[in-house]
Amino acid sequence: MATNSPLSRRGLLISGSLATAGILATACSSEKEPSAAAASSGGSAADGPQKGKKVIFVVHDKNPFFAPVQRGFEDFGAIMGWQTQFIGPPAQDTQKTVELQASALSAKPDGVIFTRIDETSFDANIQKATSSGVKVILSNVASDGYEKLGVGFVGQNFVNAGDACGREIAKYAKERTGKSGGVIVCGNFAPGSTALEQRIQGIKQGIEAYNKENGTSFTTEVLVTSTDESKAVAAIDAKYTSKKDEIVGWAMAAFDHQYVSTWAKSKNLVGKFAVGGFDLIQPVLDGIKDKSIDFSLGQNPYAQGWIAAALLAEEFDPGYPARTYDTGAEVVDAANVEAVATREARFA
Repeated sequence: MATNSPLSRRGLLISGSLATAGILATACSSEKEPSAAAASSGGSAADGPQKGKKVIFVVHDKNPFFAPVQRGFEDFGAIMGWQTQFIGPPAQDTQKTVELQASALSAKPDGVIFTRIDETSFDANIQKATSSGVKVILSNVASDGYEKLGVGFVGQNFVNAGDACGREIAKYAKERTGKSGGVIVCGNFAPGSTALEQRIQGIKQGIEAYNKENGTSFTTEVLVTSTDESKAVAAIDAKYTSKKDEIVGWAMAAFDHQYVSTWAKSKNLVGKFAVGGFDLIQPVLDGIKDKSIDFSLGQNPYAQGWIAAALLAEEFDPGYPARTYDTGAEVVDAANVEAVATREARFA
């Protein structure tokens, strides 16, 4: 999915082989020298306690969700006096991410922050980094087994967050429809993604718990959607056509509930079922405001930049090993959306 970062962006050219330069030049990239970063955050990086450290953050998909992550990373880097680079492919692409990670390591950074969206693809780069003395922190997604790599992680506990989503969607399904049973559709735009699969596991768990506690009998069905709006809307419409009034709710494992919102408004179906999901990008917040979305769960992406960078700084000096930091699951609904929207506007 194409993105437009709120921060400056240019092709990242790192000295080395032409292949390395080419990979980085085609990535979505933002680079800040310490002085520029300091100016943007109102401080003086010339006096930063870790002046001159080079830190590169590589994500798997530089979509709008990552704007607060990037800001948190660069804000902390400015305080420390780091030279920071934030790069990633314009759409989720495992092979391109692996290549970008390898290219980042060839630039000889002091530390890197990576996303690890599956259990195997990125481990060679992580092991290469740690064996050569480059500090590594994982952010946003770590996937099962990351602990064996000896690195810290900053991000959401996806099963727990899914459980919270499941309880919320069941509550709203009962409120919106007056029914005690029916199908709640669980959307997944990236089957195989550890984060989304674990969220759906948690959503099912939360709905089952709500059923036991409230005497309801909601069931779940998984729907593969897409990050492409037209494809997602088509999948949502086909599902509704096949199930109609059996559907009492849509619980999306990422930010694709924005597409449920778009579709429901186009079909005059707002309020006929519950709608929820994850993340706080602008279309989601707009949907909560116009009541086409009931709720969304945030995961504090700013902390996924700031705290990940802070853990890396502690590894640099005084040398504390990084551990896991859960960024939580903030429930945003009609009661608090205005305050949250004001907070998030700085990243738009």
